[in-house]
Amino acid sequence: MSSSAELLVDLAGVARLAGVQRPTASMWRSRFGAADDPFPACVTEKSGRAFFDAREVARWLERTGHGNNRSAVADAASAAVPVGFDIANRAHVDTIDAVLTIRAGDGSPAAGTPADATLAERARAIDPSDRFLGAEVATVPPAWASWADLLADAAYSPLGASRLIEQRHLAHTRTEGAAGALTPIAAALVASLTRALSTEFDAVLSPAAGVTPELMSAIRASSGGDVSLAQTPPLTARRLRRRLFLEGSPTHDEDEQAARVVVSRHPASDAVSPRQILHAIDEIALSMSDTDRALVIAPARVLTDALDAHSTLARADIVRSGRVRAVVKLPTSLVVSAPREALAVWVLGREHGGVPIGERFTAVADLSDVALSTAAVGDLVSDVTAALGSARDVRAHAFRFTRLMRTSSLLARRGSLTEGVAPVRAGTPRSRDLPALVDAARSALGDVAPAGIPHAQTSSPAAAARLDALLAAGHVRMLPGTRLDAEEYVATGLEVIHADDLDTPQAIGARHVDALSFASAHPSARLTAPGDVVFRVGSSPRAWVDSEGSRVVAYPARVLRIRASDPGGLVPDVVAADISRSVGGPGSWRRWQLRRVAPAEAEGLARALADAAAVRADLTRRIAALDAYTELLTEGVVAGVVTLSENAADAASEPL
Repeated sequence: MSSSAELLVDLAGVARLAGVQRPTASMWRSRFGAADDPFPACVTEKSGRAFFDAREVARWLERTGHGNNRSAVADAASAAVPVGFDIANRAHVDTIDAVLTIRAGDGSPAAGTPADATLAERARAIDPSDRFLGAEVATVPPAWASWADLLADAAYSPLGASRLIEQRHLAHTRTEGAAGALTPIAAALVASLTRALSTEFDAVLSPAAGVTPELMSAIRASSGGDVSLAQTPPLTARRLRRRLFLEGSPTHDEDEQAARVVVSRHPASDAVSPRQILHAIDEIALSMSDTDRALVIAPARVLTDALDAHSTLARADIVRSGRVRAVVKLPTSLVVSAPREALAVWVLGREHGGVPIGERFTAVADLSDVALSTAAVGDLVSDVTAALGSARDVRAHAFRFTRLMRTSSLLARRGSLTEGVAPVRAGTPRSRDLPALVDAARSALGDVAPAGIPHAQTSSPAAAARLDALLAAGHVRMLPGTRLDAEEYVATGLEVIHADDLDTPQAIGARHVDALSFASAHPSARLTAPGDVVFRVGSSPRAWVDSEGSRVVAYPARVLRIRASDPGGLVPDVVAADISRSVGGPGSWRRWQLRRVAPAEAEGLARALADAAAVRADLTRRIAALDAYTELLTEGVVAGVVTLSENAADAASEPL
């Protein structure tokens, strides 16, 4: 099947051009194939994919009124490709990007070369040293140059066209998963860290493989000026220089002796497995001088989470070098093509000098439960910059997110590097502010303040722990819920707790089962005990403490029962609060970080929380009584059967 069409579009491109979903385009082809005004016929096939004449498709959309784009004819080039062009081919994308850069450089259309100059000659005039243009335009088919002009017109500028074709290329390579484009807030974090490291240590930028033009744009915007590149991989450097040129920010090549900030994003096309990623990071660490800094962005499953034995040793070797100064686990949803992939950041710097390895420290933070915001990004950058400074800088800085840990303790770990570091939660106040905040909150309660007088103290907090580790240590047991049939429910009997009741614990007690029938039908089932934590997993975890016990927990809800003789610092109400704030997802419950309390304080905290719960219950009862009173009083006055008196004596002599 041959084609004379200049611009081709597949069904995914038809959907993009029309502003509809992909299945809609397939439906148009089948439903309107034999209509009076039929959907344009396929003009060629490639690897089993049908391609259509883009202009014919655009005119058909305009004539029939299908789709949501009334400018389909004008936008046809933005959704199409010329014959022989593969949007998934990085070299093809680089060629068009270079053609667009030439058009931006001399202001003339790519297909309308001034004074009969070839694209290669125009490239030499703009880039005499061939740092980013010449090699890409050595041979460019005329149809490709014409398409570049149409693309620039459709996107309103060569820069817009460059961004558009980069986005389309990434959309066709989404199988790379974690290597996909970063979300705007993630790119802002990388840019802010890069700017801080460059400014603080007077260093120039050295982007490694994995830094895309879009990420480079974010870094340039954050720096607010020209960008200096040093020791950048050739292909990466050429792409980044083209993007910076299109943005009007020329680059400068620096001396190899200049201090560098190496920015490395993984996985890259040549390193995708954990071992390959760690090997690439190790190469960066080995190539660094004492004046260099490095920022590594990679999946948390490689940088912070538990690994196989071989990869764990490889990661430990990098940490042992003394250059890993900060380890930060980030939340999910920061990669467009892999929303469930959590990222992590390593910041590498100068070794600790002559400090023995037993006395070295690393700043560690777990932000997996934090919704990144501009303020959070700023505080994290401040924490990381301080961690790279001297001991005096560290002592003078009030860390919001990070916790300083001995490097030796990280090396000794077989599992996650953030194990024992309580995940930071949005809105959590700083530790140094807590005594004053507690005192102010208690004063605001007045006469209803619970028992127990809090006092300020300075002591080491108990380390948080993962739920699976606490289960393995025997500090807590997990009991399954009972599968109940609909006919088992009766009007009175044992109260039943369902998973949906955990959203509104006030609803607990509305469903019952007969005690004898339940024991007969489920002889191995267990009722709750006072202090049990009833919880649910899934996309929205919730938990509630059963202070009374003797209730039935219906599947899929489950029970956590803390071991009374060895609680491991767990307090039921704290566990319930941590679960309700945790991230959901398949198997996520194993990774839930539960805060622990020092043994000497656990009993007092449990007592104070129980008193607070009793006060809350009493206040809730009184509020309900007050609501009932005001409603009845209003009804009585309106009905004319109740009157109000300002005089207490009159009211006493004429009771209701």
